[in-house]
Amino acid sequence: MNRNFFCQRGDAIFIFILYSFYAMGILGHLFDKTYPHMMTLTPFVLLVFGLAVLLRTTGCDRKLLIWCLAAYILTFTIEAIGVYSGVVFGEYYYGTTLGIKLFRVPLVIGFNWVIVVLGAITIAKKFSSNKQFTALLAASFTVVFDIPLEVVAVNLNYWQWTPGFVPIQNYIAWFVVAFVVALSFGYLRFETKGKVIIHYFFIQFIFFILIDIMIFTNML
Repeated sequence: MNRNFFCQRGDAIFIFILYSFYAMGILGHLFDKTYPHMMTLTPFVLLVFGLAVLLRTTGCDRKLLIWCLAAYILTFTIEAIGVYSGVVFGEYYYGTTLGIKLFRVPLVIGFNWVIVVLGAITIAKKFSSNKQFTALLAASFTVVFDIPLEVVAVNLNYWQWTPGFVPIQNYIAWFVVAFVVALSFGYLRFETKGKVIIHYFFIQFIFFILIDIMIFTNML
């Protein structure tokens, strides 16, 4: 397949596909016959759409892709330390929904960290050109993103909290990790391309909020 298919800046059709697919995903969670398939597809959807979004957002720039790989390794390592020790995010463990694990952590987790933080950075840069303030904004947006995600994660068995609740420590850790990753992005003077990553950030955020509503109203 032509490399430019994923790297080109004509994003309208791709954005439409993202919204349509996630809308179908929300409906798929409502019905008993399709719900198990939604659980099975979760890691594949995160990987396939995330990779396509990443390639469009980076413009296939090698240096930026290397940064993404470094961010993946960093966040995955932090997650592994967190799962084994409980000192980073709190006491938690991953369920089966997010797929294949290494060191008790789903392989897709570091990848989703990169996507979420990159989306938060791109949004933050709309409000500020200052590297430090942009990193603070991006970290804040990432924590806000995590709030509805936590409800979905526990109910759909992405992960479980051993104490039975989400500790404040988790949100502090999310902020610190996202801040460090965002700050490195700023100091290396990278730029994202197009608006796909912004749309994908909001698509996932809205998806989690709608699933939360379904959970709280006993529709799920």
